[in-house]
Amino acid sequence: MKLRLTQPGYESFTGQMGTVFFEDGLSTADVKPIDAVRMAAQFLCEWEDGSAASVAQSILDHAFATTNSIPSAINADQALATQRAEAAQLAGHTHQPDGTAAPAHRYTEDELSAIADERGIKGLRAIAEPLGVKGNSISDMIRAILGKQGA
Repeated sequence: MKLRLTQPGYESFTGQMGTVFFEDGLSTADVKPIDAVRMAAQFLCEWEDGSAASVAQSILDHAFATTNSIPSAINADQALATQRAEAAQLAGHTHQPDGTAAPAHRYTEDELSAIADERGIKGLRAIAEPLGVKGNSISDMIRAILGKQGA
């Protein structure tokens, strides 16, 4: 099938581009699909029948053929929040009003200190991460975790 250039300024191009010859923006002979894909990566072009020569455009056309619109960023954010909630539920966490996960077990200061003695700050970070708590020192992490659990 022939290839038509639709790139602004190239619609009436006459000459050779790579291995393809064009006359008034339309190839003079059938173009191999691999050559058309390469050309479509650099220029806006379409097949003679009006279908997209770009692989990316064809993926978009087929992926959303059953829907009337492309999913919005809001829907993507909602899907991500749902996935996180399901993962937290499987891990035994519940969600707090601020969207962070609260551990099923509430730690005391003595328990957190024992974890810090045994596993160091990495052990505290494993507890703090689902709560959305970050810190650089053990004492700051313990205070932040206790504060978050009390909220």
